[in-house]
Amino acid sequence: MKKLFILPLLMFAACGDAVVNDSDVGNNNVNASDTENSTAGTNGAAQDGNTAQVDANGSGAAEDMPEFNIPEQNPKPPLAPRIQQSYKPKRDPQFHFETKEITDAQLGEFYVEVDVSIDKQPVGTMTFVFWPEKAPITVRNFLRYADEGFYDGKVYHRILRDFMIQGGSSDNKASGKGPHGMIKGEFSNDPKWAHRYGVLSMARGGSPDSASGQYFVITDSAAPSVKNLDGKYASFGIMVHGVATLEAIAEVKTTMNPMNGEPSVPLQTVVVDEMRVVRGTPTVTEEVKRPPFDLKGQAERVRIQHILISFAGTGTTATRSKEEAEALAMDILKQAQGGANFDELVRAHTDDPGSVANTPPGSYSLLNTRQKAPEYTEEQLAEKAELEKAAQELQTELLAKVNAKTITMDDAKAEFFASETMTKLSTYSWMPRAQMVSGFGDTAFSLEVGEVGICNHDPAASRFGWHIIKRYE
Repeated sequence: MKKLFILPLLMFAACGDAVVNDSDVGNNNVNASDTENSTAGTNGAAQDGNTAQVDANGSGAAEDMPEFNIPEQNPKPPLAPRIQQSYKPKRDPQFHFETKEITDAQLGEFYVEVDVSIDKQPVGTMTFVFWPEKAPITVRNFLRYADEGFYDGKVYHRILRDFMIQGGSSDNKASGKGPHGMIKGEFSNDPKWAHRYGVLSMARGGSPDSASGQYFVITDSAAPSVKNLDGKYASFGIMVHGVATLEAIAEVKTTMNPMNGEPSVPLQTVVVDEMRVVRGTPTVTEEVKRPPFDLKGQAERVRIQHILISFAGTGTTATRSKEEAEALAMDILKQAQGGANFDELVRAHTDDPGSVANTPPGSYSLLNTRQKAPEYTEEQLAEKAELEKAAQELQTELLAKVNAKTITMDDAKAEFFASETMTKLSTYSWMPRAQMVSGFGDTAFSLEVGEVGICNHDPAASRFGWHIIKRYE
């Protein structure tokens, strides 16, 4: 379990950790502790993943990093193009896109093939076609770099499974710009050019006209941050073949960027071995969409009750020894599997006091990996909004009583969570299994409805102790 207390968006649960969604990236003008979390990851607002980086010109904005869903600000003037006299194309250009010998209309006659390897093991080729009718400047710029071999040997330095992969940095780091300077931003809100799975788009800095060499490829159409890109970033092409390759890149494990907390630094080296410009029409194409995640027969969602049996030294209030905790957990498991009232067992024994007031006691509603909460009807959404409003009003009322010292904070919490409002609202609340310790989710999703199981203590998979879990839906 991540914390011992349930994590609603209300003040009474403020002791819980901020929930961070692994779906968005944002701008470099505001602080970010992870992906989209200007409000602790609860509202879908997004910030940049490289806030603290400073570019070579001394500005505070990380170059070529996508900024998503930011407040309107006075844009900074474009930085002067960086002079790189040492730059020499890796290969002699074949088409010379820097000239006008190839017209804007003719740019659509070209496509690129991108060979990729992960830790020196080839994983396939991605093929992209272009939209010069929408973004001729961007297409020409990208094709010029590809034609010169600029992208060969470049890594994908930023990977967010549910958003995008980013590469093309001149120094293989977040701040590297292309040697040919910056280009005008070509943005559109036309659905025809919308950002979606497989779309190729240009990264940029704080200025709309600051894109140069870095680009990104969208890896999840449904992510809220993807929709925020339209009108702010220059989409200029789309993949027509290579889903397996894109998925292999997107699935690379990542770690936290120490500069900003974004979990986007790949733990494997993902390299563009070669990017080839080809004139003509791609001979191999496929349906380009994100494959569904394989749940291996598990449910998309479960509702469970659980009893935590903890011991001294685990960060809980429990004082019993580890041996006493294990003996008690096994006894409760035996009672629960023998038909004892689970609600009463929760109230009598759990060391997760924050869940006792849930309905039923000790309950959590869990979403399996990469699954989403069920879609609600307009009537259900209206009811949810009314319940949230009522919950806020109840919270305000109870806090007033606490301030007046007519009730204690503990009594206020108990009344709040036991209220009919919170009972109804809890049916709309779903928690990703990744927010719990891994053993908790593994056990919960292994059970059939009505079945009782146990997650044994493990320093890595279940550090708080033993969890006796019953699936009831």
